[in-house]
Amino acid sequence: MTQYLLPKARNIVTGQTVKTQDLTGTRFSISQRALAEDAADQLADKMTQRTGELWVGFTEQYSPSTRRS
Repeated sequence: MTQYLLPKARNIVTGQTVKTQDLTGTRFSISQRALAEDAADQLADKMTQRTGELWVGFTEQYSPSTRRS
């Protein structure tokens, strides 16, 4: 099964984790790790500015689920 990378950010104070949601359906493949990490860092920067607490970006590997009809 194909694997993808999901950009996320974690609050280092509370441990809360958030993820990005691309409504266009764009996914980061494993070979696009640098792009996914950059997106995660941008998300962390945005959350740090929004909350005033430090957030760190990271990526998580996943396999998309398949829908049953």
